[in-house]
Amino acid sequence: MATHALVVDGLSKSFGAKQAVRQASFAVASGEITGFLGPNGAGKTTVMGMIMGLVEPDAGEIEFFGTRDRRRLSGMRTRVGYLQEKPRIYPDMTAKAYLRFFADLYGVPQAAARVRETLDRVGLKQAADRRLGVFSRGMQQRACLARVMLHRPEFLLLDEPTLGLDPNGVADMRAVFREMKADGVTLLFSSHQLAEMERVCDSVVFMREGTVIADGRPCDIAAAGWLQGGLRIEVFEPAAEALGVIASVDDIAGARQVGPQHVHIVLKAPLGDMRTARARAAVLLSTAGLTILSVDADTPTLEDVFLGLTRPESSAGLRPANALN
Repeated sequence: MATHALVVDGLSKSFGAKQAVRQASFAVASGEITGFLGPNGAGKTTVMGMIMGLVEPDAGEIEFFGTRDRRRLSGMRTRVGYLQEKPRIYPDMTAKAYLRFFADLYGVPQAAARVRETLDRVGLKQAADRRLGVFSRGMQQRACLARVMLHRPEFLLLDEPTLGLDPNGVADMRAVFREMKADGVTLLFSSHQLAEMERVCDSVVFMREGTVIADGRPCDIAAAGWLQGGLRIEVFEPAAEALGVIASVDDIAGARQVGPQHVHIVLKAPLGDMRTARARAAVLLSTAGLTILSVDADTPTLEDVFLGLTRPESSAGLRPANALN
């Protein structure tokens, strides 16, 4: 059974009349990479602030490395590296001086060697003697990531760590995350780079309007029924002609053309398994007069899951996949 580096249990927070977070609960398994997803304003940054002790929760508990004792949590947080969304730099400092300053502040042993190693790890070795003020936004983000990695934390909490990075930079960060996971570090990070998150995340947490609406492994969330019914149909007739026929079938919620002879359909009622869904779709369309050549299940991407779970109409009847009891 997996142990948890972090457990968030029933966190709530209001700012005046606005409730930013409502009973948020999820867990992050030790040694895994967890993606924190949701539209802007979902409450992710507020949750991260509460996790780090920067925002006082109105209700709920936080457990780090097996302890919920508030008196001990501050000590536990020294084992965490936290990267906030907006880079915080000293523009007149060089990258090397910036990291050396924080290495001395943190009491990092063998600071000079550690600074060189960390700059190399985030791809800033060649820019070590350049001032941070002339760095691009992406390079500043790398410098800040290096800062939170200096003391070799066991847990990294990263708010939009790839913000401002070009595709090469994003790929570099993906490699860094995988290296850290291989070293036993646990990561929780938010990002809008959904394709990248899909490549590196073991699990994901979805928030919307301050509420955790689902969490778990992406494939399990998709299989739970929230996105079932998405099918790719090959028909003998031209796809444009088929769409006209499909529009009259009551049990089909939507359809679009995805090729000359291919349409994508969504069934109104998700069925118990994809095999049954495929059979049901074939019967519906054959009865409507179409010649069905093949029916294949779409494999949902993380973007599909994100869009499906963060639309206002999607949350009815949902509860988090791994809700804490």
